[in-house]
Amino acid sequence: MELLTSAGPRRARLIGLLPALGLLVLLGAGEPLAGPYPPAAGRPGSTAVSKDDPELRAWAAGWTDYVAGGEVSSTWQTPERALGKAAGDSYDVVSLGNGGRVTLTFERPITNGAGWDFAVFENSFGDTFLELAWVEVSSDGTHFTRFPNRSLTPGPVGSFGAVDPTDIDGLAGKYRQGWGTPFDLSDLAGNPEVQAGLVNPGAITHVRLVDIVGDGSALDSAGNPIYDPHPTSLSAGFDLDAVGVRYLLAENSPPDAPAALSPEDGAHDVPLEVTLRSGPFRDPDTAAGDFHFQTRWQLAADAAFHTLRLDLASPYALTELPLSALWLPPGTRLYFRIQHIDGRGAASAWSETVSFTTTAAPRDGDGNGIPDDRELPAASPVDLNGDGIADALQVTERFKVFSSAMGGGQMALSLAGEGAVIDAVEAFDLEELPSGVGAPADTLLGLVGFRLRLPAAGGAATLTVFLSEPAPEGYAWYAYDALRGWRTVPQAAFRADRRAVTLVVVDGGELDADGRADGVIVDPGGVGVAADTAEPPPPSGKAGVGGGGCFLAAAGSAAAASPRAGMLVLAGLVLAAAGAWRRR
Repeated sequence: MELLTSAGPRRARLIGLLPALGLLVLLGAGEPLAGPYPPAAGRPGSTAVSKDDPELRAWAAGWTDYVAGGEVSSTWQTPERALGKAAGDSYDVVSLGNGGRVTLTFERPITNGAGWDFAVFENSFGDTFLELAWVEVSSDGTHFTRFPNRSLTPGPVGSFGAVDPTDIDGLAGKYRQGWGTPFDLSDLAGNPEVQAGLVNPGAITHVRLVDIVGDGSALDSAGNPIYDPHPTSLSAGFDLDAVGVRYLLAENSPPDAPAALSPEDGAHDVPLEVTLRSGPFRDPDTAAGDFHFQTRWQLAADAAFHTLRLDLASPYALTELPLSALWLPPGTRLYFRIQHIDGRGAASAWSETVSFTTTAAPRDGDGNGIPDDRELPAASPVDLNGDGIADALQVTERFKVFSSAMGGGQMALSLAGEGAVIDAVEAFDLEELPSGVGAPADTLLGLVGFRLRLPAAGGAATLTVFLSEPAPEGYAWYAYDALRGWRTVPQAAFRADRRAVTLVVVDGGELDADGRADGVIVDPGGVGVAADTAEPPPPSGKAGVGGGGCFLAAAGSAAAASPRAGMLVLAGLVLAAAGAWRRR
């Protein structure tokens, strides 16, 4: 919001213009609603939260990471003004400036209850002068996730232009001063950071506000441009009054220690493809809404768990964790244990340790890193890397060729990076891995798993995957692990003929399934395609509009053009009056 200020006696007179500017915005209050989302504060169906709502139990108590954006005076760069209860006026705020941000902290974590969980208060002096910000939350102050959001404002908005609140959802700044925009942590359930266990909606410790520069360069969750009053100055961008909390994390009891069910303790000749299994989740607070958030799985070469082969906390593999032969060496005694983590971040005691011994029968009899049933005959003419030499004659610790699990084709891996080697490869059918959010609907040749060994922990290497047939347009590289689930890898680079794809793999990075920088990279992935999907539904679980609703939105926008134009004319008159006064 642009607050008119000046030094000396002019200050009071210029501030006296603010009621007139507020009147301009309030003139828009009688316009027909154009969009599908809740209307302004005080109207039927509005979700606005009053600063005096008795359900608000706490307010932000601290701040960090305040970065003022452009066009904001030092007068408005005081983050302490955003602490405590919302003032509901135009002055007790911190301005973020164009593109600025601030993070607020709380004495106790925010938790996910029924309905909205917290509300963000801005200082707009009217129902349609709306300056907007993204809202992001974290449960550790490091990993943040953003609320889904939607902006349907049809075009640019001038410095004192109007934004219809029914066109806005999931963005802070939707309501006038004294009224907060509510946010429901349940809306984050599908976010990758939540599904990967990096953010726990049951125990939020940080709320970050990021100003949106309203010139249309910023996009909402559906890719629509976001418009709000622009340009503004002196206190440009989002003006934060406060963040109020409805649900606080209660005293919490940790879950009971789980049982490690399979493999059985002392088992021998365990196959190299094995599923670790946990007993059911039990927690004294289940009746109060607590839930099974993650399971931590550890696999080690010693009973003291000093030499870990696997250590991950997964929100996907809660009671079962399938492991391929890439994880388990033959003829080896191994130890595993598990831990349950609840929705409020509390961890159980470890289960009792279980030991088992893997089968000594190798799947790779000649030790070249390729399962015997996937090797190409020595006489095979397949030349996927196109160097004029049959690939089967070039197998080394840095090059492997093998038959694919699907499609009746072949794949080859070539590794570049000093000292890096390919220990082993596996070919998978898509159905051998769990389905879920982000999984491909189909793959070109199935999936490939690889185990790479690097000369130093935390290192990187370049892996090229050659394909026996070109990847169709629209196909991408998919990766899967129990830590992050399914996802596409945008940085995967396809060759022009789409018969090869290059990946940069980092130990402990996105393409390392164990998530640990330990000198070993294990990951399954492959070339796949997503299922056809319709346009995503509106965020926040709110009902959108069908064909008729879209027609009404278009008609409403057209009908609103004339009143908004009138508001701009009035704004011009007020500003002209201010200019005339300055010339006195």
